[in-house]
Formats: sequence, structure tokens, C-alpha cells
Amino acid sequence: MVDASSTSHLTYTDIFNQCFPYYLSLGMSYEEFWNKDVYLVKAYKKAEEYRFNRMNRDAWVQGMYIYEALADVSPVLNAFAKKGTKIRPYSKEPYAFTFGEKDKEEQSVKKQNEMFAKMKKYADRVNKYFKGKSNE
Repeated sequence: MVDASSTSHLTYTDIFNQCFPYYLSLGMSYEEFWNKDVYLVKAYKKAEEYRFNRMNRDAWVQGMYIYEALADVSPVLNAFAKKGTKIRPYSKEPYAFTFGEKDKEEQSVKKQNEMFAKMKKYADRVNKYFKGKSNE
């Protein structure tokens, strides 16, 4: 972009000519930059901010996955690890980031807990039945 301290002797044409390559790099066409609505420049710049923030977030998520993977294998990387030390399994599903995914994940956990409670109740009944049989 244009340095504010060097703009005192530049004409508007010079400033626009200096900015032009930057906006081309953002995907703006020659026609849009020179002949279309001036507010397109703001839109392209804001879109670039959104792209950068998305790339930054994606890199952060990738770092989370790498960090988790390293933490999962770290027990066996320890030189003093006991024989038979195993790695923790890698996550079976991606992280939930949207509200819909989080709700779905919470419902899945709730359903798993309900199924576990039902199975435990059934196992307790079966154990009680066989305990009664062994006393006879």
C-alpha cells in the first residue's frame, strides 16, 4: 500500500497506480478497479481480511490436531517409559466447531450415556437373577 509520509507530493493518479497491484492481488479486475463503484475497493479489502482470518483459524485448528497427535504418542516417546506403554488412540471424529455440530455431539454423548445406563440396568438384573439361582 501507500506510505502516508510519502503521499504529500503524490498525485491521486500516482496513489491509485501504486495501490492497483495490491487490489489486483486480491482478485479485483482492471475494469472493477478503474471503472466500477469505488466501494468495491472496501469490499475486496474486507474480503481479504476474512480470507486471512479463515486461513489463520485453519492453521490454528491444524496446530490443535498436530498437538493432540503428539500428545497421544508422547507416552511411548519417553525414554523411561515402562514396557508395554501404549499410545492413546487418535480422535475418531473431527472437532465440533459449529453449534449444529456441538449439539449433534452432545446428543450423541447423551444417547451413549442412556444406552450405557440401560445396559448397566440390564446387567444388574441378569447378575441379580444368577445370584438368586446360585443361592438355591
